[in-house]
Amino acid sequence: MKTAVLNIKIDPKVKRAAQKVADDLGFSLSAIINASLKNLARDKAISFSVLEPTLRLKHSIRSARLDRVRGKSTGPFYDADSMIRSLRA
Repeated sequence: MKTAVLNIKIDPKVKRAAQKVADDLGFSLSAIINASLKNLARDKAISFSVLEPTLRLKHSIRSARLDRVRGKSTGPFYDADSMIRSLRA
C-alpha cells in the first residue's frame, strides 16, 4: 500500500489526549485519522458525535430534576397547545 505523509498542526494537549484514547481503543492515531479521512472522501460530509453534555445542558438537566423533585415538573404533553399553555403559566 502506498502512503503519503500529512503534516498537521495541533495543540499538543489535544494530541496527547487523542493518542491516549486511540491507545485505549487499541488503534494507532494514524489509523483513526486515516479512517476519518476515508469517510470524508467517501461521504463528502463530516460528522461529529457529542458524548459529553455541555455545562449548560448539565445545569438544565440538574435544574429540571430539582423541579421534578419539588413537584414543579411539567408534562407530559400530548399536543402543542397544552405545552404552550404550560409555558405561559
